[in-house]
Amino acid sequence: MKIYIVGSGGVGGYFGGKLAKTENSVTFLARGKHLDQLRSKGLVVNAVDGSFKIKNPNVISRISEIKDPDFIFFSVKTYDTKEVAQELSKVVREKTIIITFQNGTENDDEIKKYISGCNIYPGLAYIISTKEKAGVINQTGGPRKIIFGDRDNKDNENLEEIASLMRKSGIDAVVSDDITRDLWKKYVFINAFSGMTAICRTPIGKVLEDDITSSLYERCVRESIEVAKKLRVNLPATIFEDAMTLSRNFEAASKSSLLVDIESGRKNEIETLNGTLVRLAQKFDIDTPINALIYGSIKLSSDVIQ
Repeated sequence: MKIYIVGSGGVGGYFGGKLAKTENSVTFLARGKHLDQLRSKGLVVNAVDGSFKIKNPNVISRISEIKDPDFIFFSVKTYDTKEVAQELSKVVREKTIIITFQNGTENDDEIKKYISGCNIYPGLAYIISTKEKAGVINQTGGPRKIIFGDRDNKDNENLEEIASLMRKSGIDAVVSDDITRDLWKKYVFINAFSGMTAICRTPIGKVLEDDITSSLYERCVRESIEVAKKLRVNLPATIFEDAMTLSRNFEAASKSSLLVDIESGRKNEIETLNGTLVRLAQKFDIDTPINALIYGSIKLSSDVIQ
């Protein structure tokens, strides 16, 4: 199976690296210093479950270099989706499978605006992993789990094949029987985790230790749940407890990618995260003051930087 990692940062670098350890036909798309480092010194992955190095990874610098892809691991930042998808539309084939591992709940639909004639599915990853510097991935938290699925067919054999391939590479991969539910389960969590760590400029442990910020965190979670219910998402009755348990189980020093991007002065995904929830809430006339504050504050400061 010819696998291409489109988005070789924290998520793509970690999971792509795991696949490359056991699958010879794994190719990373990278640019700039990251590309140079991968070619000259390889990919270094520092991980909680064991660090490793891919000495001579297959690397390309342009999407046009992708040839006859079987599986595309799509993990670019959401603000780059349109541009990347438009380029991918020129290289995919009928049997190509694209699975998007990005923040948000409707990335597969977004990609389908620009790509037709292949198979596109939504997915999600529970992991704290960042590109520390060119050629080096730091995985510091989270259960390192991947979930993906077909919105229309829970028994998709092609997805089962990919999950099996991932498991053989030591990846905890699950094909969901309700991917919309699972996307929202993560979204409920990640909105609070990303938004609160970012606005407080501090790791998750300190946010949850403080009575005031912990209470705000819980309110942020509940706001997301309320919107999901309006959308008739089949969330479990324990969704609030599940989100809080997941949050508390993350390493105390864990930072969201949103916070890391803000600290680094880079473009960020606030529109995909809290911004999307605020816009959905407005459609249903739902008040989401915590998410609105997070979104407004971070958007304003990001606009100034950018």
